[in-house]
This record gives sequence, structure tokens and C-alpha cells, in this order.
Amino acid sequence: MLNCTPDSFSDGGRYLNVEAAVTHGLALVKAGADVVDVGGESSRPKGATYGEGFEAVSAEEEAARVVPVIARLSAAGVSVSIDTIKPVVARAAVAAGARFVNDVSCGRDEGLFAVVAESEVDYVLMHTRGQGEVSVENTAYADVVGDVLRELLETAARAQQCGVPPDRVILDPGIGFAKTARQSAALLAGTEALVASGHRVLVGPSRKSFIADLAEAAGGERPTPSEREPGTAAAVALAVVGGAWAVRVHDVSAMFQAVRLAEAVRYRVS
Repeated sequence: MLNCTPDSFSDGGRYLNVEAAVTHGLALVKAGADVVDVGGESSRPKGATYGEGFEAVSAEEEAARVVPVIARLSAAGVSVSIDTIKPVVARAAVAAGARFVNDVSCGRDEGLFAVVAESEVDYVLMHTRGQGEVSVENTAYADVVGDVLRELLETAARAQQCGVPPDRVILDPGIGFAKTARQSAALLAGTEALVASGHRVLVGPSRKSFIADLAEAAGGERPTPSEREPGTAAAVALAVVGGAWAVRVHDVSAMFQAVRLAEAVRYRVS
């Protein structure tokens, strides 16, 4: 995960400079990342945890932040994902070498479907409602796992109608987006049910607030994002044991070890 933004919840402002971003991206690969997910606009939802949420930026500004980084990383042989909800940014990123389009809006703009269909990249479809706010309306699920899967599959069907083959759609349950902490935990526990859909599943629990909500420090303090790595490792292991195809994380080195151990359990490697 490489945030070329000033306001991302965990590392905003650290990689706005192209050189710093490219250096960090290469370091992520060296630490074990298979794909580097590059974003130029924060997606943090509005609410008690993040206040007013993300600051929207123009497509021009977003592209200026990510395209040079993607071009440099792709030229170095890195597999890159573009995290955007804007078709024009996605198209520019794919032209620069991105191989995945990561859509955190759950298909709000069908122009992204067209970009994916014409470019033959893979499409990560993340579940959310509204702008991801953890509100009474957005979190009204009868069965959070079943409802999230149904809404994802409905959007995947719309993508297919626009020319995106099902085998290029990767489902992301959207941990922390329009879900309470306990609903996020239920989705982690339900990873196997998402995988049973036949789609690859990507889970992104890294440093999110649900960890602080469910796992306070011994003294009762809420762990800050940088203090949530142990909880992240637990969530990552649960996702992998449940059959997740990939996990999106910040601390690649530590999570690489968690993934390998979880895979050994999942596949009963002796």
C-alpha cells in the first residue's frame, strides 16, 4: 500500500514526493509485496474516527500524484495497482503500466468498468455504501456477510454487462467501510463464504479502526494506527486461513511472516 496523499489515516504526507514514493514502493517489493497499490486520494470515511473524512482532489491532481510513480515502478518490473474511483485517472494509470484497478466505491462510476474492459487489467471491487460512513443507515445489514456478498455480486454482474469478464473481478468486503467494528469482524470470519462465490477475494484490514475498537490496550487506551500491527497480523492470518487470495497491508515485512504461517495452517504444510 503506497499512499501518495497528504491525508491518508496512517501515512499521509510521507510519500507525496515521487522519489520518496518510488523508493518506498521498491522497498515494499523487497520486503515481500507481490503488488504495490498506489493511491492519490485518501478514502478514509467521514465519522467519529476520521472527522470530515477524506479531502476530494481533482482528477488532474490525483493523476499528477500517481502516474509518475506508477510509470517508474512499472519500468522497474513492479506489479502495480491503481487505487482510484475516477475513470480518467484509472486510464492514465493503466497507460503508465498499472495492472490492477482498485475501486473503493463499489462501482459507483461505470466508466471504471469501461477502462477495465478495454485494457484487460484486473478489477478489485470493494464493498461500501454511501461514502463509507459508519452510519445507522449504512450499517443496517440483515446478515452482513450475506448482504455484502450479494451487493458485490450485483455490482460484478453490472461490470460483466460492460465487458469485464468475471474471472478478472476480485472481491473486497470493504473492512471498516460502512461497517461497525463487529460487522468488520464478522466479515473476516466469513471470508470462506466470500471465497465460495468463485471469485478471488482480497481483504484489507491493515491498521483500521475496528482493531482499536475491538482490542484496546491493557490500560484501556485505543491503539493508534501505528500500534495496530499485532491486531493487523491477527486479521491477516484469519483472512488467509479463510481462503483470501490477497491481503492489503502497510507493514509488508511483518505481514509477510503472518501470511506464510497462515498459509502453512491453511494448506497443512509439514
